Amino acid sequence: MLKHSDSVSDVAALSEKTKPRSTPALATIPDLSGPKSTGQTHENDLAQVVIVCEPDLTNSMMGSIHPHGALYEKPVDLRESQSEHAQFRQVLRERGVMCLTVHQILLHDCDTDLRARQELEDLARSRLEYKLDTEHDLKDLSETDAYYLSDQYKRHVLETMSVAHLLDMVLCKPTVFLKPSYRDTGKSTFTHDTTIFCFTASYAFNPLTNMQYTRDQQITTAKGVVMGRLRSLQRKDEVELMEFCFRKLGLNIVGTVKEPGYLEGGDFYPAGENLCFIGIGLRSNLEASQQLMREDLFGTSRVAVV
Repeated sequence: MLKHSDSVSDVAALSEKTKPRSTPALATIPDLSGPKSTGQTHENDLAQVVIVCEPDLTNSMMGSIHPHGALYEKPVDLRESQSEHAQFRQVLRERGVMCLTVHQILLHDCDTDLRARQELEDLARSRLEYKLDTEHDLKDLSETDAYYLSDQYKRHVLETMSVAHLLDMVLCKPTVFLKPSYRDTGKSTFTHDTTIFCFTASYAFNPLTNMQYTRDQQITTAKGVVMGRLRSLQRKDEVELMEFCFRKLGLNIVGTVKEPGYLEGGDFYPAGENLCFIGIGLRSNLEASQQLMREDLFGTSRVAVV
């Protein structure tokens, strides 16, 4: 169970309210079940639930190593941004907004609910990759040694991790490159001689350096939540993570933008029951707008394409 968090009860309450369970909700919250309750008809509608992602080592710090490549203007002071973000969340809560964080949603119930733990492990497994270095071929490895590059071994590793460690796997998306090397301990890597080898690991990471911008992965229309499709390669994994969070909370998703469409949440502006605006250009395109109109996912009688 999460500790030292102002929004733990909010996460619990929201998940309890939107899941069919016999136990009552832990706190009084708005009715968020169904697509209508997650809809937004105007930009100035009063927010009831806000999901944010706090700065941490896997996003702000890693992004600051090479700001331009991470879509940053300049390096970010991690401690300062964490402090400012915490104050921002506190202000929202003081004004009655249920402010949840991506970290808290992912970790919620994982220490007490086997299903929640398994779902987080599955998500982490999809983000973690083992690769043999290019100088060697997997077929040259013995069956015993090939095991250490297998999905079976990856499952074993993840099963023994803490939930906090699983969260790190999800957010930093590591790739482990394994190279047979001479060691005085370890198992034989090749079977054609008596030389003793062991794997030496090197690491690469593809962190979600822009996950803090949680408006972008989806739009909330009069019909409900529509998952977007981000054009920037640095951000392509963010949509899946936000969708995971929505589904864990029991919030309804009414649609998803499909290829060749691109849609970023900041390009959408709801302007009332009969009108919304969608911008097209570098981040969102006409194909996404046309798909949402065909499927009536905007939920308005008029759509202004800008």
